[in-house]
Amino acid sequence: MPHFTFRQFAICQDNTAMKISTDGVLLGACCNFENAENILDIGTGTGLLSLMAAQKSAAKITAVEIDNDAYLQAVENVKNSKFSDRIKIFHGDFLTFYKTCGEKYGYIISNPPFFENAFKSNDYKRNFARHTDSLPFEMMIKGVKEIISENGFFSVIIPFDKSLDFVRLCALSKLHLCKKITVYSKRNVPPFRVILTFSKQILPIDYDEIFIYENNKTYSEKFRRLTANFYLK
Repeated sequence: MPHFTFRQFAICQDNTAMKISTDGVLLGACCNFENAENILDIGTGTGLLSLMAAQKSAAKITAVEIDNDAYLQAVENVKNSKFSDRIKIFHGDFLTFYKTCGEKYGYIISNPPFFENAFKSNDYKRNFARHTDSLPFEMMIKGVKEIISENGFFSVIIPFDKSLDFVRLCALSKLHLCKKITVYSKRNVPPFRVILTFSKQILPIDYDEIFIYENNKTYSEKFRRLTANFYLK
């Protein structure tokens, strides 16, 4: 699908390895950006999360993307949106960015690559976008620790089976879990994703869960409510 239209912006995705997914939409819908003055989107891809954050807040947004084609696509999508004056796209790797940006961010978001030691296809760009070779969790967390504000938040969506390791790595960097949303495709099946939010502050942990479908064809009421301001249907 080369073009995806949301309520307040559109996404072209014909030149990016990773297309729009429920993961990205769900992460953007679940994050509370209201009090953030500046937001960082790590590995923006098409620019989806940055545009969702702009729709939900008045913040200035910086997005980082290492892949050249994805970077150009994100620039195009932002330029064609009504939020273009608040979003800047940085072409490069996050490990360089965090060492040179000279800024602290009130909210950091990422739908990161998360496949490790898994079968890789012959599509180099898709492999690069999907596998942690391009940005290991440890390195991302180290960078986030350096540039998140004292009262800021860091949110990711990752596979459920990697959540314990991710929480442990964040704890080693003094980033404390404050919200966990367990994501199920439908009822009576194991969870497949988790949205984790961290802070430098030690806060009570808010636990929640989301079932995307009521059955194989119908979105759940909670999912529809969360995404109602973005999806056209």
